[in-house]
Amino acid sequence: MAVAEMRKVYLIAEESLRDSIITKLRELSLFQPETVDGKSFASSFKPPRVETDQLEEAISHLSWTIDYLGQFEQKRPGLGLFPTKIMVKEEDYFHWIKNFDWQGIFQRCSEFKDRLEKLREEKNNLFERLHFLHHWEELPLPLERLREDKYIIYRSGIVPRENGPDLKSKLDELKTTYLHIVKEEVNELYFLLACSRENSEEVESIFQKLRVEKVFFKELGTPGGKIKEMKDRITQIEKEISAIETKSRHLVKQRIKLMSLHDHFYNLLRERKVASGTRSSSYTFVLEGWVKKEDLSGLRRGLKEFSSLEMVVRRAGEKGEGKVPVALSNRRFFKPFEFVTNLYGLPLYFEVDPTPFMAPFFALFLAFCLTDGGYGIILAALAYLGLKKMKIGEEGKKLFYILFISGLITVVVGTLTGGIFGVQFSALPAFLSPLKRLVLFNPLTQPMIFLAIALGMGIVHILLGIALEIWDSLRKGEIATALLDEVPWISIILGAILLGLGRFGYLGETSGTFGLIMLLGGAGTLFIFAGRSSKNLFIRLGKGIYQIYGVVGLFGDILSYSRLLALGLATSVIATIVNTLARMASEIPLVGPVAMVIILIGGHLGNIGINCLSGFIHTARLQYVEFFGKFYQGGGQSFIPFKEEGKYIALS
Repeated sequence: MAVAEMRKVYLIAEESLRDSIITKLRELSLFQPETVDGKSFASSFKPPRVETDQLEEAISHLSWTIDYLGQFEQKRPGLGLFPTKIMVKEEDYFHWIKNFDWQGIFQRCSEFKDRLEKLREEKNNLFERLHFLHHWEELPLPLERLREDKYIIYRSGIVPRENGPDLKSKLDELKTTYLHIVKEEVNELYFLLACSRENSEEVESIFQKLRVEKVFFKELGTPGGKIKEMKDRITQIEKEISAIETKSRHLVKQRIKLMSLHDHFYNLLRERKVASGTRSSSYTFVLEGWVKKEDLSGLRRGLKEFSSLEMVVRRAGEKGEGKVPVALSNRRFFKPFEFVTNLYGLPLYFEVDPTPFMAPFFALFLAFCLTDGGYGIILAALAYLGLKKMKIGEEGKKLFYILFISGLITVVVGTLTGGIFGVQFSALPAFLSPLKRLVLFNPLTQPMIFLAIALGMGIVHILLGIALEIWDSLRKGEIATALLDEVPWISIILGAILLGLGRFGYLGETSGTFGLIMLLGGAGTLFIFAGRSSKNLFIRLGKGIYQIYGVVGLFGDILSYSRLLALGLATSVIATIVNTLARMASEIPLVGPVAMVIILIGGHLGNIGINCLSGFIHTARLQYVEFFGKFYQGGGQSFIPFKEEGKYIALS
């Protein structure tokens, strides 16, 4: 129920055993290697020369081939939030590694890809020319006949429709011209002009004045015939593209083999990179890394076959150990809530793991955000089905466990608040009357009780955070910090509570007076000792005033827990509205019952989804800001043991 204890390990062995030992470490999956610091060893220990170019090239080619074939694979429905790996049998995996010709598949896919790109480019160019020639389809002459000769020149062009009459009149004035309108469109006229070479300059001047766009043809034959040729070629291209895509689909079944080879080469590359982080002399090599204390004996047993291997072990915290990686070690109930801790950031190695202290509050707060027994049943059922039926990976399982636990607690909270799918227990049939005795309050009619409970939970939550900071300070031997900087905040909070309860008559006058003493005593301690590290009187006074001002922030933190009231009421109100709308819809003739069922199912599921999401976010916010802010620093580096892993597959 804490951060796992770590040990720094140095492995020293014969140079010839380096690759075998690294492979064994990968199989054991207990050891996190690190780059050896050359300053810690004699100058005779040098970084080894490790070649990785061929492996990186193979991985690149395999990755490209997998992605290329992926576009032809039939997509399977799924959430896609927690990607899972494909399970592969060990015997198949090793058989493919030895015998599968992945380079042949890569070569074929490369040829397919190149051919597809050329065909698609040609197809796009043909479509562009088709669009261009479409306007000239009615031109009866072969395009090669439009070339200039000794006496006549031809000009084809496009003129704005409003300039068409002017073009015709000005060309008529030249006498030796013939204008043929090929096509008329809404805004433009497409024309062919034949004129005497003697009038070419006048024609060019007219074109410029009337904004004529000249058109040049590079095709031969009539536009209509050329269009038919292009369409036939496009059809031919599409058939060829379809044939290549069919051949590519036939290769999709080889994709799992490519994935296996990719992950095999990826693990070999990782071994090479671990090897590059060692230091070697002429005869020996050194490798350093981290292992959990509980796994140290397993590491020794696993490396027992290397008789010449020497292992040096240091405790975390000894000189030269560097930044210690962190592995959380929590009991089964708390394990799923590591998901929430990881979202914020792992604790530092010597820091308190907040997971077991945060877990019950997280589930309880999320339950209060939903505040409906029926919603709790649905949430728990959906989370359970997700755990059993969906492939969601380890992190996905943790999230669904959180939702399952929170759903069960929501059932309890809903029972105590008397609500199930927006229906109050008071409205239930007589045979369910025993349930009414379990109701403590109704959030809709007694919101102040709900608010008091929310703030009460918030006070306990914050007090726990401060207590953890006191514990952490005492562990480090910082007694003055614990007594003078942290304990006063507990005194202020408890004193304010006693004072308030005494003033409003819930407790005796003595309790109120004692609360005032605690409040003033805590504030005075903060004011006097906040700046004790400084010898400057004004700095000490300034720090004291700043600490006293922090009381405002503290009570602001407590008020933040009122969001539980807001979210809980929102869930209840929306559920009630859904029921009201369904009841109104049921009165519609003929379709009423169907509409009622649709509104009830859609409305309640939507309410669960929206409020579960907002509840999760706000609950996490209360942990990260109000709770973690009292004692938690975070920023730890995750312990990642060197093991067989890959992007695509997992061995079964």
